[in-house]
Amino acid sequence: MDYSHLFGWVEDKPAVNKVMTTLPYPTFNMVHGAIKGSGKGKTALLYKYVEKLIGGPLKPRTQEIGDCTSFGTATPVDCVKATEIVIHGDFEEWVAPTATEDIYGGSRVLIGRGQLGSGDGSIGAWVAQYVQKYGTLLKQKYGQYDLSVYSGNRASNWGYNGVPKELLEIAKLHPIKTISRIDTVEQARDALANGYAINVCSNWGFSSTRDRDGFAAPQGSWAHSMGIIAVDDASVGIYGGRQRPGALIMNSWGLWNSGPKRLDQPDGSFWVDYEVLEQMLREGDSWAFSDYVGFQPKELNLDLF
Repeated sequence: MDYSHLFGWVEDKPAVNKVMTTLPYPTFNMVHGAIKGSGKGKTALLYKYVEKLIGGPLKPRTQEIGDCTSFGTATPVDCVKATEIVIHGDFEEWVAPTATEDIYGGSRVLIGRGQLGSGDGSIGAWVAQYVQKYGTLLKQKYGQYDLSVYSGNRASNWGYNGVPKELLEIAKLHPIKTISRIDTVEQARDALANGYAINVCSNWGFSSTRDRDGFAAPQGSWAHSMGIIAVDDASVGIYGGRQRPGALIMNSWGLWNSGPKRLDQPDGSFWVDYEVLEQMLREGDSWAFSDYVGFQPKELNLDLF
């Protein structure tokens, strides 16, 4: 199947640099020292925290237009907030997955100021800054706006006209506090091992068939954005019994791929070897997310029981 109409990452280094000048920690290298090496030899499956809270397997989302950058952001945001909830369960609660349409529309209009015109697409730095500066919404109903079911038409409209102001007032209550660009595999490994999921944007494409270890081989060229939701720096691969470290990428094309799995990975996902991920990150527009401002647990009236 041809998925080229779903590509939506716009490579624009000057735009990325402009965003970076506004951030306190523009590159992960600036904060890496405190956790440097902490992911070595470890396995961190952030999608498992989401699955624990939703009570079942994490299912792949499905784009309808070239808004992949919002999907490549929403899934990592879900992993970050789920990880925080499971680890610090007394302070926050899971309500619903993160919506994508406002991330897409807000990144293009509020951050990008309409520079991309009426065509599809956005920039990794823009979607990252949107969730950090303007916040996030959930896949649920907000008055007349029903975000419980994704709409490509809505995403397209908001990508041109902007997110309704009343929704922006709600979104700002739940931002991601910190975004930093990830530039190396070591940074990515250590970030994931500490609960920081990643949006990776690159021109690398992949096979729709996973190999015996659950990995996908590079194939073709995609101007695409996806979420990195796990790292495995410990497991031994089937090939000759050698260690085969990798990162797990979640796509947003539904059930687009097939093949063996590793560590019970979700449908629609695939592992990539470190050397491939290194090349993807060198394209300079991949972002780690941390510190989600979540939902406080509801206080129950225990006198009723």
